[in-house]
Amino acid sequence: MEKQDRINLYKEAINRWGEEAQVNMLNEECGELLTAVAQFKRGRTSHHDVMTELADVFIMVEQVATMMNYEDFEKELDRKLTRLRDEKLKLNGNNS
Repeated sequence: MEKQDRINLYKEAINRWGEEAQVNMLNEECGELLTAVAQFKRGRTSHHDVMTELADVFIMVEQVATMMNYEDFEKELDRKLTRLRDEKLKLNGNNS
């Protein structure tokens, strides 16, 4: 699904269930992801289960970003990724 289609879908979900419910859902989904990762590390759940929870968190993060201003989220994401890239280059000795 294209980004704009996702944003439109998120806006529909936010309008239907409300912002507070969606923030609460983000909290719940983050908890489920933490549990799934811990269980995966102990061999008690599958890769698929972790991917499912990761997708749920991603969807909820994008919904909250939509509520707060998706463009600001993208700018911050780009800033963080640039910092990660720059740190990786420093670690690899490519200080150009």
